[in-house]
Amino acid sequence: MVGPFYIGMWVIFTSALTHLWRCPLKNNLLLMLLAALFASQASAESVTLNPWGRITTAVSNSDPNSISVPDDRVVSIQATQGILQSRSTTPDGAVIFTTLAEKPFTVFVQTESGFSFSVYATPRKQPGLSLVVNNHSVRGDERASQWESSQSTYSSLLTYLISDFINNKKPTGFVFTKNTDISLSPSAQQNFAVRPVSAWRGDQIRVVRLDITNRASHRIELNERYFWSKGVMAVSYWPRLDFLSPGGTVSAVIVLREEGGKNEH
Repeated sequence: MVGPFYIGMWVIFTSALTHLWRCPLKNNLLLMLLAALFASQASAESVTLNPWGRITTAVSNSDPNSISVPDDRVVSIQATQGILQSRSTTPDGAVIFTTLAEKPFTVFVQTESGFSFSVYATPRKQPGLSLVVNNHSVRGDERASQWESSQSTYSSLLTYLISDFINNKKPTGFVFTKNTDISLSPSAQQNFAVRPVSAWRGDQIRVVRLDITNRASHRIELNERYFWSKGVMAVSYWPRLDFLSPGGTVSAVIVLREEGGKNEH
């Protein structure tokens, strides 16, 4: 699907071509404007890391650069003295920095939650980098722990969580995560084309949505066993179907309990 940015760029591009045809003396100015618009979009970058991971990327030594971590705040960015000309944080927790360096350098970044990583940066004359770093190991805060503990029964925990996930009502303290890792059984791999879509993480609980498409030539009965693995608490299909026809697609919402939470005993 073509995104709104590219639709907008196409409108600008076609309008500019018409203008160029009528006013050839302004060719250079318009072409430079178009090049700048497309180049600024290309400089955005998104990666997912485990704590203490390392990113290799190009940064601008002529424009400001930014680094942000979803659901977190950057509190420290360090490099060899003199490398960073300026650094400042934004209200939403991103850090903006500038450099005049001409040789590659490393910056170390730490967030409010304790997530740390490094960036090996190659400076260039280019539009400023906008880097979004997703913490693969992100975990919900104390409020998520309290929410999980407040559910009266095991079944009510699962019922509320699956319903909230389907309706996009994230419980207090839960965070979005790029960790959509699921151990797939041989039968799941054989019968379905699987596409990870989204995930939430609380304290000890992670919820993952997979879109699955029946790749077989016959109808498949939908049951939980296809996605049972260590730590799985529940599997629910949405929309609710008993069978999936060949080529049909449905979402599998999978709830997992994981180790290392505040509630772990």
